[in-house]
Amino acid sequence: MTTEVKPVLEIRDLKVHFQVNRGIVFVRNKGSVKAVDGVSLKIDPRETLGLVGESGSGKTTVGKAVIRLVNPTDGEIDFQGERVSGLSGGALREFRKRVGVVFQDPFGSLDPRMSAERIIAEPLVT
Repeated sequence: MTTEVKPVLEIRDLKVHFQVNRGIVFVRNKGSVKAVDGVSLKIDPRETLGLVGESGSGKTTVGKAVIRLVNPTDGEIDFQGERVSGLSGGALREFRKRVGVVFQDPFGSLDPRMSAERIIAEPLVT
């Protein structure tokens, strides 16, 4: 008998497009920028993922979409089998406490006065 292990995080065909507008009084839509266009990935328990790529390739936008700082244009994001797009209020706050995203600027995300051990242990203690 085998038990299927659910992925911790699963992203399917994630798309994040931003509208580009021109003008202040007479605003015209000039199209959109496809910041993320069709990203899929799966993280199983006990795995760690690092997104790498050149500047402007959408790494930060993927992270922001996962924790719902930006809304995806399309695609699905599931955390431990639960659809992230359905979370709001207290459930969304609780979700964000359980997910760790370190953005490009490590000095803006990590406290340089803390050891790596303390930074990693901090969420486990609180």
